[in-house]
Amino acid sequence: MVSEREELHVLPHESTGGWFVQAAGSREALSWHGEAGEAERAARRRAALLGARGIYMHDRYRRVRAIASDVPRR
Repeated sequence: MVSEREELHVLPHESTGGWFVQAAGSREALSWHGEAGEAERAARRRAALLGARGIYMHDRYRRVRAIASDVPRR
C-alpha cells in the first residue's frame, strides 16, 4: 500500500511491452496497463487519492521526468 507523501513511478515492463505503476521503494506493481497514457492517468488518480508527492515517468531509454509534483488531494 502507498502511504501519504510517497512518490509514484510509471515504468515500462520489459517483457510485455506494457506499463506499470509502482510506489517508490516497492518491488510490487500497483497496476499494469497496455499503454503509457493509461498508466499515467492511473498514477495521477492514485496520487490524488493518496496525497502522493510526485509522479515520475520512466521511458524505455531509462530517462526519467517528473509528470506531477505535490499532487493535490481530491
